[in-house]
Amino acid sequence: MNTAPIPACTLVDGEPDDGLRRQRLLNAQAKRISILQEEIATRQEEVERLKAQILDSHAPGTYQAGGLKVQVKPGSRRVDAARFMKTYPADKYPNAYQLKPKPLSQLERLLTADAVAAYAVSAKPTVVVS
Repeated sequence: MNTAPIPACTLVDGEPDDGLRRQRLLNAQAKRISILQEEIATRQEEVERLKAQILDSHAPGTYQAGGLKVQVKPGSRRVDAARFMKTYPADKYPNAYQLKPKPLSQLERLLTADAVAAYAVSAKPTVVVS
């Protein structure tokens, strides 16, 4: 398997590469991303199988495994919101609830995009290859 990085787009005679060269580069980059994603998925499946085996054979706790430390943690606990709200409605149990802002898209419709812009945060841009 070739793991050498694909070279970045270069300049020819001081001018940007032509469209065909850029397209070939994009094709190669997309193909490499696709291959890496398949490898990651395969390895992630193996990791999940190994973790399941450890969970089946070890109680929660910390274990030494050669030079590594393995922690088996109990699952997190959280409220089943739908069931809780049905049994303990907010109008009868207001102290069991907390007030928080609506999602950004709803706030922009309710107020304006400009009014909410100062409070909006953006995640890092991403590339998706499918």
